[in-house]
Amino acid sequence: MNASVKPLAQYLRASERNKRTVVAAGFIVVAALASATIFATGPSPTAKVRTEKSWPVSVVMVSPRTMRPTFKGYGRVESSNLANIRTDLIAEVSEVLVKEGDWVERGQLLVRLANAEVSLRVAERKADLDQHRATLRSIETEYDLQKQTTSHYESMRQLAQNKLNRHEELMEQRLISQALLDEVVSQANSAAIAYQTHTRQLADFPNRLAGQRARIAKANALLGRAQLDLTKTSVVAPFAGPVLGVHVAPGDRSNLGMTLVEVADAEGFEVRVQVPDSVADGFQRHLRAVTPGPDISARTSSGFTMKLVRLSSRVREGQSGLDAFFQVNVATGEALPAIGRVIDLEITMPAQENVVALPVQSIYENNRIYEVVDKRLNAIEVERIGELQTPDGHYRVLVRSPQLSGGKSIITTQLPKPITGLLVEAT
Repeated sequence: MNASVKPLAQYLRASERNKRTVVAAGFIVVAALASATIFATGPSPTAKVRTEKSWPVSVVMVSPRTMRPTFKGYGRVESSNLANIRTDLIAEVSEVLVKEGDWVERGQLLVRLANAEVSLRVAERKADLDQHRATLRSIETEYDLQKQTTSHYESMRQLAQNKLNRHEELMEQRLISQALLDEVVSQANSAAIAYQTHTRQLADFPNRLAGQRARIAKANALLGRAQLDLTKTSVVAPFAGPVLGVHVAPGDRSNLGMTLVEVADAEGFEVRVQVPDSVADGFQRHLRAVTPGPDISARTSSGFTMKLVRLSSRVREGQSGLDAFFQVNVATGEALPAIGRVIDLEITMPAQENVVALPVQSIYENNRIYEVVDKRLNAIEVERIGELQTPDGHYRVLVRSPQLSGGKSIITTQLPKPITGLLVEAT
């Protein structure tokens, strides 16, 4: 029984395996027939022709001409004349008539110092001068009188000498005594001494007069100094401009060399701008030119205009270029910028010949532009000259190249990877 069942089970398992094999083979055959049918009935592919892509660009016709480049910069407002008004008087401050920020005119009273002590000194110097002048007049009067008595002294001396001569003759004749002759000799000597004393005094009068005139000059100088000190008690503005600082108040006592007020000269207002060496070279050539062209000017965002007046002669520590100074024209009546303020400037440089103004989108790698020739790009190497702000407010870059001539079409579109020969379509 068991021996007959075993072969039957083996037979059944083999039949099951054969059935699965037949089914799998059927699926494979059906799939192969379906694929063959698809490939046989599908459309035949045709070769696709690739066309070159054309890039749309905007172009502008250029014509080289003479233009004045501009560039942006920052400047600090300064003044070439800053007066720290000091005093060399020791006096009490009576009145302060200005405050920081006030505008003053030339000669305007700023501070008044107490002048009582100085006024007394002036009166004392005047009295000394009057005394010395009176002494001079006394010496001049004495000199005139002495000159008038010269003939009298001469006459007395001559009379005494004649009398001595007569008595000497009488003595030789033994007609007078020796005592009488000695008396006459004494009289003659006295007359001679008086005459010599008078002559010496007369000769010394010019020296006395010169000495007294010198004393008068000294007294006059001392009076002038005292009067000058009196004027210094009224501190006035040396020029027109703003008051930058007031360092005293009423009741303070000034010291020698003490700063009272700081005032800036409005006519000395200027703006210091640091410029690169390439720009500084053009500025120097303009300033040194025998017949310079139009002024190099700077303009603020508010429209305040200035002109270049000079360049610094050294590079300051921490800077890479020279400083240019633009003078502020106060005659225009515009409001002056505050000293120390940093302002934005647009600086107009000397004129450049054969330059073209292009939008910044036309510039590639700072020194290359592209022209359109027969719908193809052609690269042109250019020299970047500067910038330009058009009247309608547009920003342009000035470039120059020997290859740029009138009538060339330059692209104004920024392409991602432009190359020479690229096909474009001008729009």
